[in-house]
Amino acid sequence: MKNMDLTIYEVTELNERMKFLDLAKQHAPVGKEKLREALKSAGATFDQRTKRWHIDRSHPNADKKVLDFVQTSRSSVMKAKRVATDPLKIDPVTGQSRLDDDYFAIETKPERIIRKKVSLDMDVALHKQLKQIALENDVKLYELVEGVLRDYVKNHRKRIDYR
Repeated sequence: MKNMDLTIYEVTELNERMKFLDLAKQHAPVGKEKLREALKSAGATFDQRTKRWHIDRSHPNADKKVLDFVQTSRSSVMKAKRVATDPLKIDPVTGQSRLDDDYFAIETKPERIIRKKVSLDMDVALHKQLKQIALENDVKLYELVEGVLRDYVKNHRKRIDYR
């Protein structure tokens, strides 16, 4: 049975009696990798000789929940949207009213790009230059090439339209 309130200390106590993999499968609210990361970030230590996790009962994180240390990209609890009740706000300093930007905000979803894997042969020197530019601009190589090609197509279409 998964225990959502499982603490770091309880995990180490369970690990004394059972293997970590079994513990993760039967009791942990997260998978074994996230449980391992949670234990590390909480300050628990792993003993290579006994293959067991340990944390002192007096450690500040011992009684904290495992879920407090789990890094997740998903949110299990839906966040309530903050909706402004009045489109006008009064500035506390000047006393003047102004429009509330949140009231008129339009929620947009990012456009999802469907990608096609493409293989091509390229001049080695050009490939090195593109990789260097991608590194300097902190983008992935395929994003750089895609952007260059997108600009080329956009400019090429403009030239055709003006003929």
